Amino acid sequence: MSCILKCNDTNDEIIVGDIDNYNNKTYDYVEKPSVMYKPSTVVPPNNILEITPPKDLEYPITFYPTVDTFFDKDNNNLVTLMELPGFPISDIEINIGDGEMIVSGPRPKEELYEKFGENLNIQIRERKVGYFYRRFKLPNNAMDNTASACYDNGILSIIIECSQFNPIRRLEITNTPNYFINNKKNNINKINSNSIDNNNDQN
Repeated sequence: MSCILKCNDTNDEIIVGDIDNYNNKTYDYVEKPSVMYKPSTVVPPNNILEITPPKDLEYPITFYPTVDTFFDKDNNNLVTLMELPGFPISDIEINIGDGEMIVSGPRPKEELYEKFGENLNIQIRERKVGYFYRRFKLPNNAMDNTASACYDNGILSIIIECSQFNPIRRLEITNTPNYFINNKKNNINKINSNSIDNNNDQN
């Protein structure tokens, strides 16, 4: 005999035997605005913090696109999502290195007129214009050479892989230091390589 349950007062029905496969998680939305830290701040592993921009920027900052940042535990990735609807990819600049990631770009005041012409009677204008600049400090375990970026449906996605410590294991103790063993192996490899080269020359 089978038994059917209705969950959470909804019309969703599941078989009791399949209850383990039913995703009944609920996710509460909690807004976490960014806080700017000093560039000297130490960032914990698997985290990303926004830091203050330099004072000698070429353009003044006029707006800040909304951002989500999180660590994907399943894939060991730091992920940054930034809302940039209507931006051409060519206007978005990403710079990464020296433990930092900077995303910046312009939206000129003349954008509407350049796109639709001069004869406009604007009633509402809420989209931010000018120049945006957001600067983030990466943790020491972020491997910036793995960074990739994608722009789709107005969302800029930046993914950076993070290295992780290996699980604790027992280390074997030997009578000979590893560097002696490695040097011996390297010397043997060099001798073998030289022997092969000499044989090839003789042939």
